[in-house]
Amino acid sequence: MKEFTLNLNSPRRPLARYWNFCVGSCHAATALRADWQGQLERCRRELGFRYVRFHGLFCDDMNVVLKSMLTGRVTLSFAGIDKIFDFLLSIGMRPFVELSFMPEAFASGDSTLFHYKCNTTPPRDYGQWAWLIGEFIRHIRARYGAEEIRQWYFEVWNEPNLGGPGFPYGFWAGSREEYFKLYQVTARAVKAVDGALRVGGPATSNNAWIPEFLAFCREGGAPVDFVSTHQYPTDVVLGYGVEDSANFQNPFDVSRPERIAETLALAQTDPEGFQRKLEEYSVFQSNLWERVGRGVLTDMARRARAEAGELPLFYTEWGSLAGLESDGPFGASFIAKTVLDSHGLVDGSSFWTFSDIFEESGQRPEPFHGGFGLLTQHGVPKAPYRAFQLLNSLGGRLYDAHLAEGTVDVWAVEKAEARAVQFLAVNHHSLLHPIREEQVRLRLTGGRCSLAQVQRIDDTHANALAAWQKMGGPEYLAPAQLLALQSASELEREELSFTQEDGEIRLELTLPPMGLALVTVLLE
Repeated sequence: MKEFTLNLNSPRRPLARYWNFCVGSCHAATALRADWQGQLERCRRELGFRYVRFHGLFCDDMNVVLKSMLTGRVTLSFAGIDKIFDFLLSIGMRPFVELSFMPEAFASGDSTLFHYKCNTTPPRDYGQWAWLIGEFIRHIRARYGAEEIRQWYFEVWNEPNLGGPGFPYGFWAGSREEYFKLYQVTARAVKAVDGALRVGGPATSNNAWIPEFLAFCREGGAPVDFVSTHQYPTDVVLGYGVEDSANFQNPFDVSRPERIAETLALAQTDPEGFQRKLEEYSVFQSNLWERVGRGVLTDMARRARAEAGELPLFYTEWGSLAGLESDGPFGASFIAKTVLDSHGLVDGSSFWTFSDIFEESGQRPEPFHGGFGLLTQHGVPKAPYRAFQLLNSLGGRLYDAHLAEGTVDVWAVEKAEARAVQFLAVNHHSLLHPIREEQVRLRLTGGRCSLAQVQRIDDTHANALAAWQKMGGPEYLAPAQLLALQSASELEREELSFTQEDGEIRLELTLPPMGLALVTVLLE
């Protein structure tokens, strides 16, 4: 039995709602879809997200840079961007503007990524790129006003540490030095139009390049208003983009171009040897989470917070990245624990992503496949969506008292407007680590209870993934199946029994493995 005792008069501080600062999305062109827009508006309404970030604002499918086939003359069209930004403002949201990728007309090479073939090469002419950025900023200032766009954020590129010269699968085909040059040219072009606009980077994977990036900005006079980076719990194991990360003998390590060439050659010259590599990789992937510690993202955030110094620190991508497990209670408990563990370290975060309307590898047909989204492509809330919904319902002041014992964490929040105190209880561990059902006793002094309620997310509560699996995991949903999944995803509010004597309120709670629960105690 885990016990958590709270005095209502004990110290508390404002709860910084940094987790609903922003949310991620697939590439910009999907924002023109009606279903995308409907899902985002729901997330804003129910989860409280304020900004949205996506790749590919300048990709050719957005028709921003138009080159005449006959004359080669280049013109610009911001019509598609206007439609997206107009919509965001109409629902009370704003863009967190990722300035990417390279329009083909300006590209120095033909390296592309994803189903939508975003060009990842540096500009052929940095002057042309600066002209595009300047014209873009002038256009949105004229359309939306300086006061409005000064509340936006402008981030240069996406994960430039994943790539490099000769690397065919990364987001940036240039070197680190070339990214720093791109950043400097871009930031100066933004500030040349309006010095009050906020621009930052390096938008790296796995907390990479922060000290080097800030040193470059200081020494080269490049403006920087915030630090942005990304993190996923398996990054440290896979070693993506960080030189001192431990890479535990990944047989398909593609961190260097020569290793890619070796793997491709092996597939052609020794199919049996390649098959053995595939089998080794399968074992490596299945054991990956054995190397992932509980609370690893918070440990990573502490380092990034120290490296960012006084600048705001934004995690513009984060998530559990655990495949199908991410769609269920594991993904939900991971979110709740990470969010509250990292309170006070991070100024804003952007969960990746709000929807499985997602085209990086093409649109998958089945509703659950371990996609990044909080909602399936059909709009069914996954368990992680409900975790954000519980977080969004928290009051405004977080108690300093916090239970952290074994795999159980309990946080207490004062919700003054409802004359209530809330307990968010989480039973979470990394995958492939031991975890069991836990009993938790909550003891509250300094008040009297009139009603206690609980909302749960676990194997049998708010878990549409489990309902889909019981259906046999159909790829395509009939209307009745879709309704059943919507129903299975709902949060339910149940009364929780309590006792009170000698000035103490007592409640007991069962937390299944990977389960979380929000207990609300209404006070007399």
